[in-house]
Amino acid sequence: MVIIKPLKVLVCLIIVSTLWVVPLWGYTGPDISGGTGVQGDALSADPLSKSSSGVRHKSTQPTYSNSPIRSTTTHSTRKKSSDYGTRSHDGGSSASSTRRSYPNYRETYYTPQPWPAQIAPQPRYAAAPPQGYAPACPPSPLVPPLFNLFSPLGLRFGAPLNICLPRPGPKQFHFDVKLWHAKLNASTIVWGTNLIGGKGTELDLHDDLGLSKYNYIPEYEVRYNLRQNWGLRYSFMPINFRDNHVPTFTFFFGNAVYGAFVPILTIWDRYIHRWDLVYDWHQGKTATSSIFAGYSLYDEKLTVSNVFARRSRSLGFGLAFAGMSIEKVVTKIKRSTASMNCKWSLSFLEGFFGWDGYAAGRLSVPMECGRFGYMEVGWRWIVLERNYPTNANNTSLDGLTATAGLVF
Repeated sequence: MVIIKPLKVLVCLIIVSTLWVVPLWGYTGPDISGGTGVQGDALSADPLSKSSSGVRHKSTQPTYSNSPIRSTTTHSTRKKSSDYGTRSHDGGSSASSTRRSYPNYRETYYTPQPWPAQIAPQPRYAAAPPQGYAPACPPSPLVPPLFNLFSPLGLRFGAPLNICLPRPGPKQFHFDVKLWHAKLNASTIVWGTNLIGGKGTELDLHDDLGLSKYNYIPEYEVRYNLRQNWGLRYSFMPINFRDNHVPTFTFFFGNAVYGAFVPILTIWDRYIHRWDLVYDWHQGKTATSSIFAGYSLYDEKLTVSNVFARRSRSLGFGLAFAGMSIEKVVTKIKRSTASMNCKWSLSFLEGFFGWDGYAAGRLSVPMECGRFGYMEVGWRWIVLERNYPTNANNTSLDGLTATAGLVF
């Protein structure tokens, strides 16, 4: 009596099922059993037959058909039978092997047949694009363009597309110096109370305190590109006014009384430090646009003094700000590129609200090793307001500005 263990039966079933499934996966190529073209007898009889992959090879063992094959070539075709020769595996020509004679068999020549469409050989490498080939235009943005602001190429003002806008690359520094001929507009100050505890006198920095209407204000800015479209930027702007004046009326400032026709000295200093993170959300060939956000620190001091009193109001406050900038090519001047550069931002916190606007024309001059310099001329506005009953501060500056910068 033979006892068959279940484990052995299971192993045998697995082996049998594997041997039955494997032949079904032995060939994964196209089905050419019903295709037109070279028949099996012709392929087996000729040593220059083609495989399904489209490569000619030598037959290691020729086979012969039971029925004679009728030659379809003429005498003139036999003279050119070498045209159907192929190159052997060792690099030599095998044209002479196309004509063989076998005992008791007629001499025949193989006539190539067209490849079936389903197994036609494909080129190994794609053909190179013709000269002057232009790639397809980028797809349209999902957001409908608003004055072409969100289009792939940015704002369009008819500038030719063969002009490239120079911009800083990754790990490059961007440094510039601005000189602003600022005009001090209607700027009002209220600080302290009067003799009965009410609101102090509302004073104009120019008309009442005698500060000059125009002044030159410098600004220094540096940017480091962390990546192609990310950068860190820092700027410093010192504002300094100092003037003598003879008031024509009595006023209150800092809980002190300043009499009429008594000469006063007014000193106004404001130092602005700004740090922000810049992201170039659009970098086209002829335009680039950025958004930025950061923090600004203000250190301000206003001093009014005469022979009887001296009061100084010191303010230190920080503001958050966010804004956007855009630069667009206008034209090309020899090797230089002319463009327009605009920037605006909003500031807020600690009861303050203000905005900063800038519009200028830029001329960029290329240099070696990816560096370039530029010059700008434009207009700038700065407005900052806070309206507290006994501590108001509303200032407005605008004027012509000039910039010289270097990217290295």
